[in-house]
Amino acid sequence: MQRQVVIALTLMITPLLLASLASSVSISISRVSFTMNIDPVTDVSYVVETIYLSPPLTGSQMANITVPVIPGKNITIVNVKSNGNNELFYTFDKKKLTLTILAYNASSITIEYVVSGISDEVSIGVYAVTVNLENFTYPSLSGTITIFGKYSVYVAPKPVSIENGTNCVIIRLNQPLMYVITLVSQQIVSPTHTVTTTSIQPSVSPTTSSIHPKTTPATNYTGISPWGIIIGLIIIALAIAVVALYMRRGGGKIEIETMPSGDILSDDTVKHIILLVGDAGDKGIKQSRLVTLTGRPKSTISRRVKRMMEEGYVEIIRAGKYNIIKLTDKGREVYEKLKKEYEEKNKQ
Repeated sequence: MQRQVVIALTLMITPLLLASLASSVSISISRVSFTMNIDPVTDVSYVVETIYLSPPLTGSQMANITVPVIPGKNITIVNVKSNGNNELFYTFDKKKLTLTILAYNASSITIEYVVSGISDEVSIGVYAVTVNLENFTYPSLSGTITIFGKYSVYVAPKPVSIENGTNCVIIRLNQPLMYVITLVSQQIVSPTHTVTTTSIQPSVSPTTSSIHPKTTPATNYTGISPWGIIIGLIIIALAIAVVALYMRRGGGKIEIETMPSGDILSDDTVKHIILLVGDAGDKGIKQSRLVTLTGRPKSTISRRVKRMMEEGYVEIIRAGKYNIIKLTDKGREVYEKLKKEYEEKNKQ
């Protein structure tokens, strides 16, 4: 017990001692680069932000450096390290969304953090993602955003480039602006749809008469506002989604699933998810597996998991192209209660 107290006091006092010993050094940030991996379905983004110092801190030089992070509803700092792989002390201001880092012996600092609350599903298969870089006013800024999944992507204001990767889209940015990214699932609207018309024209020769088909390429429309295209695609997506739901239910009543506005534990799907994740144990369960086991639509599970994470019942771990869902301590308590109720009910 005494040892734990000593360790705790050391962790509290050490940053203060180092700050008091920090020599007065004028340091500026010359450049910032970041990579951001976004999963719009679960609304979880992983950011690696690197800041470059000018001049570098050497020897006994120390400095307090304040840097912004990309805003979101929830932000979890994972790691703060110097280029020498030294873990650095920091404080995080949740209101200002800034980190104050006690830096030493470093020419650059890398910050790793998780952001949620920047993606909204405006309709089935259509997402709006907001990436706010307005506080990144540095001499040089470069960023790469990777969005997992197959989407048609529209960005305003215009980025440096948009590239299609393997089952992902890569967006490159270099301006400290607020970017709004609209994503339309390619399963709903094909971004490469080409309209062709076939006309029959007679071709008469001196000896024979034959008919040759002629393919007319699609008209390339110009002068159309990008936002007009986006709105049009959203309307198309909504119409197709409604028709698909109607046909899937045999022309019957269309069911619109909504999240409970109050206690999410009153929702049967949420309870089912907690039981499935708890039964999976410490290894967790793939989010796609939850869709299969519950029989609910992907968007339904996505909304529930997102809300459960925001309220502290689950955590989401990115493993390659999969999201692994695990219970937190808070979620584990609910699981044990639900499991007990379920077992008692089956005994009756």
